[in-house]
Amino acid sequence: MLRKISRIVVFFCALALVTVGTALAAAPAGSLFAVPKTGIDGVERWGYMDGTGKVVIECMYAAAEPFDESGVAAVYDDAGRAALIDAQGKVLTGWQTAPQSIEYENSIAAFRYTDRTIFFTSSGTRIGEYPGAIGFPVNERVCVKTGEGREARYGYVDLSGTSVIAPVYLEAGQFSNGRALVRDLQGNCHLIGTDGRELAALPAGADPATLTIYNDCVIILYNRADKYALYSVEDMRFATSYSYDEILPFHEDRAMARVGTDWGLLTVVGTEAVKPTYPYMSYMGDGLYAVRGVDAGASVIDHNGKEIYRTDTYAGGFQTFRYGISWHGTADGDVVFFNASGSLKKTVSGIETPEIVAETVAKVYKDGTTQYINIYNGRTLYNNVRAYDLEGGIHVTTETYEKYLGMQEDGTEYGWHIEYPRLSGMKNEAVQTRINDSIRAFFTAGPSGQSGRIALTATYGMSVEGDVLVVWASGVSDLGEAATIWDTSIGLDLNTGARYTADKDLFNDKLLEVTSKLLPQSAPYYGSPRMDKDGVTFFRDYPATGTAQPYTESMHLTFDQLAEAINFDGACYRALTGFTGTVYADVPYSHWAFDYVAEVSSKGLMTGDERGFRPESPILTSEVCATVARVLELPDGTMPGVDASKWYAGELGAVYEAGLLDGFDVYWFDPDAVMTRADAMQLLANVLTYQGRAGTEMSANEVMSNISHFPDAERVPANRRRAAAICVRAGLVQGDENGLRPSDAFTRAEFAKIVLSIAEN
Repeated sequence: MLRKISRIVVFFCALALVTVGTALAAAPAGSLFAVPKTGIDGVERWGYMDGTGKVVIECMYAAAEPFDESGVAAVYDDAGRAALIDAQGKVLTGWQTAPQSIEYENSIAAFRYTDRTIFFTSSGTRIGEYPGAIGFPVNERVCVKTGEGREARYGYVDLSGTSVIAPVYLEAGQFSNGRALVRDLQGNCHLIGTDGRELAALPAGADPATLTIYNDCVIILYNRADKYALYSVEDMRFATSYSYDEILPFHEDRAMARVGTDWGLLTVVGTEAVKPTYPYMSYMGDGLYAVRGVDAGASVIDHNGKEIYRTDTYAGGFQTFRYGISWHGTADGDVVFFNASGSLKKTVSGIETPEIVAETVAKVYKDGTTQYINIYNGRTLYNNVRAYDLEGGIHVTTETYEKYLGMQEDGTEYGWHIEYPRLSGMKNEAVQTRINDSIRAFFTAGPSGQSGRIALTATYGMSVEGDVLVVWASGVSDLGEAATIWDTSIGLDLNTGARYTADKDLFNDKLLEVTSKLLPQSAPYYGSPRMDKDGVTFFRDYPATGTAQPYTESMHLTFDQLAEAINFDGACYRALTGFTGTVYADVPYSHWAFDYVAEVSSKGLMTGDERGFRPESPILTSEVCATVARVLELPDGTMPGVDASKWYAGELGAVYEAGLLDGFDVYWFDPDAVMTRADAMQLLANVLTYQGRAGTEMSANEVMSNISHFPDAERVPANRRRAAAICVRAGLVQGDENGLRPSDAFTRAEFAKIVLSIAEN
């Protein structure tokens, strides 16, 4: 029996297998089942539980598939790669480019790609990579296809990939016990060996229903009268006559056969294990069949016709057996589970859409959520409940909004199913209510511009960025090829409850101009900006096409990159980043001193005026003294000869009285003049001494060793060299390619940086 996990699965014929390598000893299929765990960011991670609800393999995968009977399972990572793991979570195959499907048979896994297949044993050993491979390796032969459409031809290669039977056939089946059925270019079928030579001719006037040899010995033929028979390729004789109107492919050692309108079961030797007496029969897996007679009831029989289970009332039919268990609905909405041995008949109420995921576990929809329950006692083993705790005692739970819209053409319902977060535990209940109302309004409104009559399925993700709770939708709008991604977001201020969007509250009117240089300008275009404390993520949403589901790509841009488009003075940016500085028009974010100027202004150490901050203007003596007084939090004082009506009189007096003007001739002191770098370094050195900083005492040799490497060291006035050396040693002054430039002045921007260094002490 072929088992597959597929996104797009195409196969040509029923597949027979040969064991290559040794199967890994592991937990059997059905003992572990995959479960999701959704993080606060809305991203699902998958892992595995056992039948007791114990996590055996942590939720770490982007996707996880059921374990195969050989003890391996396929898992996927965030990069879209796939690997096989064992029941302990060990990666067996290494991470591979994600295939279109992964199929299993007899301890072999096939990674199917568009143009090739890679085979692995269940222990992770790579068998080989085969372009155009069909089915699995059997008798050390792999069936391969070359060409497409009317030019398609089939042949065989060995395990090394070397052609052993040329691709000259219109169709080719898998080898089984050294034999394979092929159809030549004239449409005739032949039985060939592994070397390509014909072993025997098929009966005249007969054609195989499929090119599959079942159980190594029998094929299904039909004649020109559309009658079916079994034919043994062991002794080349008919196992039955052409007495059947239809024979379906074998499942294990039984094939369903129809005479008139009645169905029965045939063995591989042609005997009737169950005579054709049932108007309805279907294969349910595990060697069991659903049958109905002329009455209203339905039964499950084994391969010899023994009744395993019967019910007189059911709704929706029997479901395929998985891990030895099936189920059916009842007229009153209950679900009845039963097993292959007939020992289980368990009625469960209040559940919908059961899926058997393990020998004792079913995934069901119950009480508005997806749950994993023990089939035998109904106990919930796991429920992917989304609940999170944030800092400050805030608790997040998940609400559901549903809206029924109607029925699809196939009879299934469609509508809205949306999950969204709800906050509790905030100290300010008014802010909490405002935030919750904004979140609900955002999600229940749906995607912007979408009709309320279009199907919508969505959940949410969230993150705390500074003082902003950023919440985004993660969903799919509409159905089929009209499906599109919904990934827009909002921000909620945790202090005020204000609702922010990047477009309205974070960006200025230069957004398009800036992003046109940073984001690819081809359809589909990037949009749906999602803000964080470091920048903004933009999303490019691709709609569904054909069998491909809609998907998205993202690109993150930092605030540095987006600087010209950001409203740095807005409440949104401040709440995101914790920025408290003052923003001036003449000190844009791109200015090297933006952070320094913003901080000294916010702390009240330096201020601008109606002209802005004037970052490139030389700083005045009065401005330096006033700033120092503010840094040291000196009380106002007086200084001889200073007009008391001047704005700086008190702060200049404070500096004077603190002894910070030592080294200055106070009688020639001009507060309104530009202060030279030499004088500024003297004042700064005095400040460092006042603060008791280490390194302010130095010998004459130490003084020269600290400034002699500057090209203009000799131009530093003798009475300022010690101060210059102190400032250089403390890192307040670095100089440039021209040196210390003692006769020049510090700009206001330069002094803003310096003053923050002395303010840190």
